[in-house]
Amino acid sequence: MLRYGTGVFALSLMGVAPLAAQENAPVFGQLVGAWSGEGSLMDRAAKFTMTWREDGGFAVLTFENAFVGTDGDVTPVLNSVAVYRTSETNPEAVWLDSRGERVEITWDASDSTLVSHWASATEEGRTTYRIHSAYEMEVLDEVLSRGGWRTFATARYTRARDQEGEPKPPPPT
Repeated sequence: MLRYGTGVFALSLMGVAPLAAQENAPVFGQLVGAWSGEGSLMDRAAKFTMTWREDGGFAVLTFENAFVGTDGDVTPVLNSVAVYRTSETNPEAVWLDSRGERVEITWDASDSTLVSHWASATEEGRTTYRIHSAYEMEVLDEVLSRGGWRTFATARYTRARDQEGEPKPPPPT
């Protein structure tokens, strides 16, 4: 026990804060839960689902999207998982998806908005998660091209509903 305390003291002298002392961005607590969305993906009608959960100093996102045909047929496009370090002093994440891409992420946050800046070997972009209420969120995906930022997906999400059809309340923070 004394050894741990001495180590924490030594780290603080070196300017390194122990993990427990780091500030977590409050937006992650608001994102926690299951969400479903509708919108557009590459100029086509699409459906989206995402689930956020917090685990210690991390937030884990699972995500799927699919095209929706005029006949209602759903064609899966992408599924992925991302792990965010929720500490504002070390705002980073990694995304792995069904395309075989590994995407490095840095992020900025306010109380109701998370902006993920991402880059892989083949692309660079940003995703903005804007929370409007405990039950509604907008997500905008943009990619950097020669002409500047180009939107490739937009969606309005609602929090998952319970068996009676009512929105599930966000988990307590």
